[in-house]
Amino acid sequence: MSGFLVDRTMVVTRAKEQSESLCNFLRLQGANVIELPVIEIHDPVDGGAALESAVKKIENYEWVVVTSSNAANRLIKALNGVIPSVSFAVVGPQTAEPLIKAGCSIGLVPSKAVGDSLLSEFSSPAQKENEILFVRAERIRPLLADGLRDLGWVVEEVVAYRNIQPTIDQNKVAQALMSDAVIFASASAVNRYTELVKSPTPAAALCIGPVTAQAARENGYKNIYQAKEYSLEGLMSVAREWAAN
Repeated sequence: MSGFLVDRTMVVTRAKEQSESLCNFLRLQGANVIELPVIEIHDPVDGGAALESAVKKIENYEWVVVTSSNAANRLIKALNGVIPSVSFAVVGPQTAEPLIKAGCSIGLVPSKAVGDSLLSEFSSPAQKENEILFVRAERIRPLLADGLRDLGWVVEEVVAYRNIQPTIDQNKVAQALMSDAVIFASASAVNRYTELVKSPTPAAALCIGPVTAQAARENGYKNIYQAKEYSLEGLMSVAREWAAN
């Protein structure tokens, strides 16, 4: 078998429904892939009722802010084929992709794929009663929503999904301890995985985004590689960088 990951063992911690393309890519490059999802994506506690209600009045908002592909996909499902005229602000190309495919108009993608950059590129509202719909996960940092309010926006936050800790296969945990690198796509995945393996093992962590990379540092990982692009392609690129070293 050829490929730049031959004889390398890599742990993928993403939710199973999100990791198929990445795992296929790694295997095509010769890697032994250990699929150890530390997060599952579930409906919000209200079963999506708040999102359904917000979608019915979506044209009342000046912007819809979406910061993850999970939130984007849940929103598209709630729209049920309706293409709103409202502008969408997204955290990066991975979040924008399903919305673009659904016909939504993307008005703002920050130069860096993090919520802080999205906030820095937002302007104040033309009128103080102008509203933003923020479609998000159950647990997030408050920085973006609070920052938008500080700019003068009225922000309605709607929970589109929850991250749940799944039942873990302990055999996979044992295999992970013998691996060469672990791939993280969120700070919560870093924290949960490290809790499972009891130490920053393996030392090499391949991360999407600066927030995830910072979580890896705080958990003690020594060799951290941060994808420049917040996407599957970014992870592929950083895997090449790690393998070359």
